Amino acid sequence: MKKLRRVCALMIATAMFASAVSCQKEVTAEDLMENVSEGNASEVIIDDVFCNHYSASAFQLLKSAYSLEGPSVVISPLATYFNMAMLANGASNKKLSNFENILDRNIPYDSMNNYMHTYYETLNNTENAKLYFNNAIWFNADKNVKPGDEFLSAAKTYFNASAYKESFNNDTVTNINNWSSNNTEMYAEYIIDSVPTDAPAFIVNNTVIEADWEAPISPENVVDGHFTNISGEEENVQMMSSYEHLYFENDSFEGFIKKYSGGNYNFMAIVPKKEGQVGMEIVLDFLSKGDGYHKTVKNSKEYVVDASIPKFSLQSQGGMKSNLTQMNLGRSFSPTDARLDLLGTCDENLYIDDLYVYTGVTVTERGTSKGSGAIVRDSSVATNVIPVALDRPFIFAIVDNNRYLPIILGVVNSVNE
Repeated sequence: MKKLRRVCALMIATAMFASAVSCQKEVTAEDLMENVSEGNASEVIIDDVFCNHYSASAFQLLKSAYSLEGPSVVISPLATYFNMAMLANGASNKKLSNFENILDRNIPYDSMNNYMHTYYETLNNTENAKLYFNNAIWFNADKNVKPGDEFLSAAKTYFNASAYKESFNNDTVTNINNWSSNNTEMYAEYIIDSVPTDAPAFIVNNTVIEADWEAPISPENVVDGHFTNISGEEENVQMMSSYEHLYFENDSFEGFIKKYSGGNYNFMAIVPKKEGQVGMEIVLDFLSKGDGYHKTVKNSKEYVVDASIPKFSLQSQGGMKSNLTQMNLGRSFSPTDARLDLLGTCDENLYIDDLYVYTGVTVTERGTSKGSGAIVRDSSVATNVIPVALDRPFIFAIVDNNRYLPIILGVVNSVNE
C-alpha cells in the first residue's frame, strides 16, 4: 500500500466478493458514540429524482476513475456517495463546500440524510447474499480535535457510523484494521499499514458483498475461451455460460441482468455493440447523464439471453481526490477553502486531503467461493435467444434488485491484468 499523505479526513472504501469465518478483534480506541443520542430518522420514498441523480453520479465517478486509472477499474459508488452525504453534515456552508456537485441540489440536505438512511435500511441480507456496509470516524487526540456534537449525532442516526478517538500511532493502524476485520468477517483485514501522525481525522468505510448466484453455473458450462482486450490482443480465459432472462439495449450497447441468491442483488453487464464500434467513453457518457441509465434498465425485456461471462478478478486502490476534483469537489480538499466547521474543531482548518479507496471483485461460476450446487444449461431451449458474450471490454455493476442502484461498478478492459 502506498505511503499515505497527510490528511484531515481519509476515507477508505473496500468492496469485494469473499467468504470467511467471523473472528472479533479488540479495538482499544475511545468509543465516542457511547454517549451520543441517536435521533429519529424519517423513512422516505426512494423516488426517481434520487435514483436518477445517484446513478448518474455513480457513472460519473466511474467515468472519471476510468479515464485516470488505466485500462480496468472497479469502484464502490455507494461508499463514495454515502461518505459525501455524511460529510455534508459537517459543512458550515453547504453551497461553498460544493457537496451539491455530487449530491442532488434539488434535495435539501436534511432530506438527503433521510434518503441515505432509508436506502441503507432497504439493503437486506439473506444467508447466501450479504452486503456489509460500515462507516467509522477516527479523531486524533494529539491535534486538539473536538468532534461536533450535531455531526456525531447525524453520523450515528442516518449513517450508522462509529466514531473513535486516540493518539495516531501504530496502535491506530492496528485498531483501524481490527475494526475493518470485525465488520467484514475478516475480508478487509489489513486495509492500512501506516497513519500520518499529524492527521486530525480519518473516515473509514467498508463495503463488502458476498453473494452466490441464484443458479450457480455447472462445470460443463465453464469452457476455455478468448477475450479481446482493449489493445486488440486475445487473452485466454475461462468463459462461463448460462441462460438469463432480462435483456436491455439501446443504439450503442446491450446488456443483461444475472440474479444473485435471495433476490436482493443482481450482477449487471453492459457491453458496446460490435456493429456500432462504439467506444467505452461514449457509453459511460450516456450512462452518466440524467436518467439515461434508469430509462434503459427499466425497459429491460424478458428474453432468453445466452450469456457468456469470463472469470475475472479486479482490484483497485489509490486516492480519489483527482476523480472528485473533476466532479467540482476540489474545494473540499483545500486546506484553506474547505468549509467543514461543523465536523469539529482542531488546531487548523478541517479539510479532506484525499479519499483513499481499495476495491476488489472476484467473479466465478458460483458467484463467490462459498456457493454450492449447480444447474446444467439446457440446450433444448437454445432457440429464439439473444447471445451476449462478454468477450471484449465491458462494464459490470452490482446493483440492488429493487431500483438497480449501483453498489459496485467497474470496467473490464483486460481479464489478465
